[in-house]
Amino acid sequence: MKTLQTSKKAKVTAFVLCVLCLTLAMSCCWPLRWLDSMEAEYGWDHCKDRVEELILENWVMPIRDTVQSWYHVNEFPEDADQEVRKHLGYISSWTGGDPNLFFTVRGEDGRLIYGSETLGDYRAKYAETVTLPKAVKVSETFDTAEERDAALDALAEQYDEVDTDGMDDVREGPFPLKAVCLNYDSGENLTVSGFIRASMTPYGQTWSQLNRAASLYNARTAYQIIIPAGIVIGLLCLAFLFRSTGHEKGREGITLNAFDRKAPIDLMLPVGIIAVITWLAVGLDGPGWSLIPDRFQAASFLVLSLTFAFGLYVLLSAVRRVKAKEPQKGSLFFGKAVRLCGRGFRWTGRKLEALGNRLPLFWLAALVFLGFTFLEGLSIVAIADGWFGGVVFWFLLKAVEIIGVIWLVLSFRRLQEGGKELAAGNLDYQVDLDLLKGPFRTHGENLNRIRDAIQVNLEERMKSERMKTELITNVSHDIKTPLTSIVSYVDLLKKQNMPTKEAEEYLEVLDRQSARLKKLTADLVEASKASTGNIPVSLERTDVNVLLSQSAGEYQERLNKQNLELVLSPSEANPAIMADGRLLWRVFDNLLSNIQKYAQPGTRVYLSCETDGDRVTILFRNISASPLNISAEELLERFVRGDESRSTEGSGLGLAIAQDLTRLQGGTFDLAIDGDLFKARLRFPVVR
Repeated sequence: MKTLQTSKKAKVTAFVLCVLCLTLAMSCCWPLRWLDSMEAEYGWDHCKDRVEELILENWVMPIRDTVQSWYHVNEFPEDADQEVRKHLGYISSWTGGDPNLFFTVRGEDGRLIYGSETLGDYRAKYAETVTLPKAVKVSETFDTAEERDAALDALAEQYDEVDTDGMDDVREGPFPLKAVCLNYDSGENLTVSGFIRASMTPYGQTWSQLNRAASLYNARTAYQIIIPAGIVIGLLCLAFLFRSTGHEKGREGITLNAFDRKAPIDLMLPVGIIAVITWLAVGLDGPGWSLIPDRFQAASFLVLSLTFAFGLYVLLSAVRRVKAKEPQKGSLFFGKAVRLCGRGFRWTGRKLEALGNRLPLFWLAALVFLGFTFLEGLSIVAIADGWFGGVVFWFLLKAVEIIGVIWLVLSFRRLQEGGKELAAGNLDYQVDLDLLKGPFRTHGENLNRIRDAIQVNLEERMKSERMKTELITNVSHDIKTPLTSIVSYVDLLKKQNMPTKEAEEYLEVLDRQSARLKKLTADLVEASKASTGNIPVSLERTDVNVLLSQSAGEYQERLNKQNLELVLSPSEANPAIMADGRLLWRVFDNLLSNIQKYAQPGTRVYLSCETDGDRVTILFRNISASPLNISAEELLERFVRGDESRSTEGSGLGLAIAQDLTRLQGGTFDLAIDGDLFKARLRFPVVR
């Protein structure tokens, strides 16, 4: 990547690709918008009808306006047909010599007032109605101007419109009155119709426009591919240019070229921004129907590309100056202004930060609020006095307020995120204090201290837990050695003849209690290993139905002795999971052993397997013989048993061991208690 960043060929290639791809993508947007306006999604026939309608509409509307305008200012003579033909003779030039178009102007009775020289059958038609006013020409003379004005007022009341253009204004009698009076309600309705011939001649504007529309329609899929591809490639090249610009091969840091050093950035940057905005405006503003072919001309595309290339080069120059920390390089007055403002802002910032650190948050907020209120009052007074600078000052205040509010929101969000991560137990997260100032920085430091304190406390608790586990393991091992001797000697005594019956009973008690102590010691060691993950786990593809059936068969006879009916429901999907068969059997054994000890005699025990998407759920359900007045969470703790009287044998470690072993195999283990119903659920990912 660093080699590409310093390669001049790579940057030139990226620059050219960026300009061409983005310009091409933008130029392909307007054909899609135009096709959408022509409802191309309904097929070419529908799109063609809309195009033909648009052609005829653009052609008929000027004819209609001309007909209506002529009758608006002229009277309606008796030989109207001849007069209309004479005054509208120039309309024939509007066809542009297109042999595929013709039009007619007809009266209410269907008579042809004017039409193209050649009529015929048509494939498309568009018509507009023109209401012609009833025209009456008035020409009289009066002895006085008052009489003429009175007659003119009478005509204005009688007719909808009175046109007196061309009437001479004389100062001495007689006084002439010449007017054309129009009534719109009593005139004739003319129909102006435009047609596209049924049999089209393969030349002319209409033929060319329909062919262009067909080409756009056929290329619509290509446009839909070119636009996203061009945008993606162009933006990737743009990102590469922004990242690599200024890096030169064999040079450390950012290198400025002659344009960066000499061109006045404070003048060139606005020009570059205007060039990019112009490129966007012209490129995205789709042309009218008459301009459809122009977008594909090489000259138009070249001008757009050069405009964007100039704007992009100026922007890259600004980026290089910023990277080099010399934004004022080559400027006329920008550098001095930046340095002066920078010193002023830094001094003001230091003073305000010192003041903010000394003041409590409440009084600091009150002081800032009062300060802005005072300044806004001054700007309002200035505006009331008619000083335009007051408006500018008010907008500047609002800009500062917006920046302050954004900083406050970002600071609160950063602190909120820190508190959220801390509450979620993410002790690796640390609040970033770079942009925090004053009380917010103090609060962020406090959150980080709380995180450190929790981490220390957690490490101490984990250390204590490890020591406790090691103690249990060591004690269990220490107990195991003498316990083995006790069990061995009990076995030897059982092979000897006891002198009395009471001695045999005592020996039986020793045998039973030593076996129980041996089981408890084994459970302690296993619980310690399971909780610390010291048990080797060999995950293999395991058939859940098979292992569950084997477990049910192993405990079938024992459960029958306790008057418990076992109901097995394997999954029809025959799922497989990645598990250690030995450890999973240990989990099933612990659960079934608990059921054997604590289930209500005369009830059913349900073992089921269900597949839900990509998870396998194994359920163990039974009815407890004793009331379950304990929560599921407490039952999962070590040395906690379901019967508080502890009248049954057990160490209270079975469920805890089952949970730890399930987690070691990548599954989840949870319990649910509903009255006397006890339910254990194991979930594993399905192996396909």
